[in-house]
Amino acid sequence: MKTKFYKTIVMMLTFISLSSCEDFLDVNPDFGLAEEDVFSSYQSVRGYLDNCYEVLLDIHHWRSQGFDRTSVNALSDEAGSPYNGNIATVLNSGAWTNRWAGVPELGWGGNSGFDQGSVFTNATFAIRVANKVIENIESGIVPSLTEDQRNELLGQAYFFRAWYYFQIIQRAGGMPILDNAFASDDNTNLSRLTYKESTEWMLTDLDKAIPMLPDVWETSQFGRVTKGAAMAVKSMATLYAASPLMQNDLNSIEDLDYSTEWSEMAAEYANDLIKYIDAGSGGAGFRLMTKAEYKNIFYTDGIQASPESVWYRLDAGKRSSQSRGLRCNYIPQRMSRGTGNDAAAYTNPTQNIVDMYETFDGTNAYPIDDSRSGYDSQNPFENRDPRLENNIIIPGEEWGIAQNGTKMYQELYVDGTDYNLQSNSRYTKNRMLSGYMIKKYLWPEAQNFPFQFDIYNINTIYIRVAQVYLDYAEAMNEAYGPNADPKGYGLTAVQAINKVRNRVDMPDVLPEFATSKVVFRDRIRNERAVELMWENHRWHDLRRWMIAEEVFKKPIRGVEAIPPAGHGSVTDKSTLTFTYNYIDLTTEQRVFDKRNYWYPVSSNDVFDLSNYQQNPGW
Repeated sequence: MKTKFYKTIVMMLTFISLSSCEDFLDVNPDFGLAEEDVFSSYQSVRGYLDNCYEVLLDIHHWRSQGFDRTSVNALSDEAGSPYNGNIATVLNSGAWTNRWAGVPELGWGGNSGFDQGSVFTNATFAIRVANKVIENIESGIVPSLTEDQRNELLGQAYFFRAWYYFQIIQRAGGMPILDNAFASDDNTNLSRLTYKESTEWMLTDLDKAIPMLPDVWETSQFGRVTKGAAMAVKSMATLYAASPLMQNDLNSIEDLDYSTEWSEMAAEYANDLIKYIDAGSGGAGFRLMTKAEYKNIFYTDGIQASPESVWYRLDAGKRSSQSRGLRCNYIPQRMSRGTGNDAAAYTNPTQNIVDMYETFDGTNAYPIDDSRSGYDSQNPFENRDPRLENNIIIPGEEWGIAQNGTKMYQELYVDGTDYNLQSNSRYTKNRMLSGYMIKKYLWPEAQNFPFQFDIYNINTIYIRVAQVYLDYAEAMNEAYGPNADPKGYGLTAVQAINKVRNRVDMPDVLPEFATSKVVFRDRIRNERAVELMWENHRWHDLRRWMIAEEVFKKPIRGVEAIPPAGHGSVTDKSTLTFTYNYIDLTTEQRVFDKRNYWYPVSSNDVFDLSNYQQNPGW
């Protein structure tokens, strides 16, 4: 981001602590700016508003959302965390309200420090910033703004108020309307709205933002939110509001069906965005990337984000800060270089997610448990969806070059070098490993000596083009069924899914898997798990679909790859013939009850706000 951030005092904002009497605009430690100075010019207001970019969650940061050397993926069934000290072990035991201070995704009083802290802390901070900007511009306090400058600032402010409000409600449910920067003498005994009422208010902000925001920014401002980003959030947020969990009121958590009305709206808004993309997106150039380009959706060697990125965080010029995230989140000890907890910590894909990749016989594709799939558990990686090869490093796979010039291989197989290091390290020896490594966000050069962790920029993408098609497919299916297009949008739910599949040379979904809304729902959800793997979606999808209890009845699993005798003397580990045992990862328990569909709210805040209602079960 080539903009200058005006730093404000970092406040410790607890979730929904609306009655705070602190005024974090009174003093600016870098520039000595009082509030009247901040709102004295276009440049200073823009710098202040840019705090909303600063607190965006970077999902590749080693402490993203306070998880500390693991990620939100390890709360779902798509990942495990072999690091002894990771907070996911506490959360996955069900102890959401009995954990140490400063933690994380489910926390309300975590560390400040923005992207390293609680979602709620960051979101409430950003909403307050956006509200101050909106209030001061709309009241005419900021002098000499041109119409373009006014629209530019308000468009971003309305977007961020909606985006961060969405971050809160998707986790904790309907909230009071947060439409002003509350002062100490304001009435903060606010009643909660239902989820759909909260979304209705949030959509009004996006409807204001969309016409104000540009299609694309000039080069020096690249990375700011655009019209396409606002349209994408509107589509995604409406799909969430259509989902089963969100049909509950404030007093219940029941298994309910999708809202047809909201599904229709979500389909309409996704169609609006698809048409915008197809028309050239005003020069922004959003598009589905090709199979050959697929890996560069997630990292790039330039400052520009990938063409598939619609709403993302751009950290151009901060490559030096990403190496720790790579090593802590994705790379086992030997490959990350070092002996401490950063080197030992990493997160690994589970067998559960590996099993979601279909087989492909050159003509048709099948789930691996289909009798026609040809799946062989002792030859498990043959004839699979090509995204498996792009996303996951399997036992024995070549990956990198060591300091002595020899090739490196993934040795998380029994008695392999990486396996033995994990089994003996004091940081990981109490945890089971899945046998897999993530490849989706890694480049081979990161493992080539000299190790080059920073030669590319990792794209932190919140919404990309493939997700837009997946959101559209889900909404269309729930509104009209898999094969209908009564509004004449030009795509059925099935056709939208096929666009995502076809771009990686996967064939169309077989008609027998799209005979009804319920049947095709399973294929949509599987496609979403595979395509959006490890992109901060699966955990929230399991919750909004209200299937987490069912999913977590099945154990989290891994593979125990057993090499032949004498494997240590074999130079090319990719030639080893393994015997595969599929095992339950007993250290990856998942305790999930009805109450866990909504996050709890800090008891202090419930007590402070007499009209505020705690979520059921907490």
